Amino acid sequence: MKILYEDSIPHGHDYFSQLGEARSYPMGTNPAEWLSDCGYLAIRSTTRVDEALLRQAGQLQMIATATAGTNHMDIPAIEQHNIAWRDAGGCNAVAVAEYVVSVLLNARRQKQLDLDRITVGIVGAGHVGTALSRLLGALNISYVLNDPIREQQGDNRHFVSLDEALRCDVVTLHVPFTTTGEFATANLIGADQLNHLSSSQLLINACRGEVIDETALKQRLQSADAPVVVLDVFNREPDIDTELLPLIWLASAHTAGHSVEGKVRGTQMVYEQFCEHANVTRQLALEDFLASPLPVDFTPRDPSMEALGWDEISELLLSIYDVAEDDRDFRNAMAQGESFARIRKQYRVRRECNSYTLRLTGVVSEGILRQLTGLGFILETL
Repeated sequence: MKILYEDSIPHGHDYFSQLGEARSYPMGTNPAEWLSDCGYLAIRSTTRVDEALLRQAGQLQMIATATAGTNHMDIPAIEQHNIAWRDAGGCNAVAVAEYVVSVLLNARRQKQLDLDRITVGIVGAGHVGTALSRLLGALNISYVLNDPIREQQGDNRHFVSLDEALRCDVVTLHVPFTTTGEFATANLIGADQLNHLSSSQLLINACRGEVIDETALKQRLQSADAPVVVLDVFNREPDIDTELLPLIWLASAHTAGHSVEGKVRGTQMVYEQFCEHANVTRQLALEDFLASPLPVDFTPRDPSMEALGWDEISELLLSIYDVAEDDRDFRNAMAQGESFARIRKQYRVRRECNSYTLRLTGVVSEGILRQLTGLGFILETL
């Protein structure tokens, strides 16, 4: 079993050498020259799989991307060559959901939002939208879901129209980028939708840049009563329009999902997919590559309360992940001439809440315990 994998895939050698002869290729290069006798190809979004590449892959049986999106893969061409393919959908869902929560807590810190009174419109109820809805539920923040495809497929959750979602205090986008079909998402948020958003609303895009019409967005942001905007993604990455940066509140280099757990989870999923295709027994698990949960001593100010107050929640969650740090680092790096791709590649180490064990002292109410568990923490009572 010969496996070729992009060298940016975390623990790629550890995972894939367990299955057979594994060789890496440098991120950002074309792997075609190494594909002639390769049976399995593991990639990330920096590798474009198209017809030209596939013509060099005479023995290729399967391609898997260790990322949630597949826009870098020409799926019809792959299928025409009778090559199996898979993605790592959901690998970074928790990380992106925690990114949105960090944005909300920053908005509260800046007195832009009263989290007890807002409603969040989640556009896209897939892996990320679902993970986000769970976190918002744990925080008792009201939300609505918009996803016409899942609604048509019989998903039994309650859905609202896009127009209704766009009337919420916060609108956060979590759809795949698609250009065809009844519910194509290219330029889903165009001039008309942007013109109906006001300065009291917050718009977050952490899915794909092309979901928003950036030309219309730039115009709207330079007009009166413009909404507050947070962008983790941009059109034409990595060659982004830097003129947008002074116009938006928070910006980052497509790193909303770049937690340690999210990236290693993607590798684990590809490894398992290769095992299944090759009918090989899995030997490795995610826990083999993640450090033990990090201990944190935490004592609620009033352990008898049914839920933590916003000050406590903010102190806890922002101490673990504060999106304002990403914004600062991103803007500083861009000002110093760093490339978007390099900033993304050198992103800092970031852990998810599920990598922390909260060590609680004394008796804590069931409500607080449920809330902390709902946020993903491991709990230990001392």
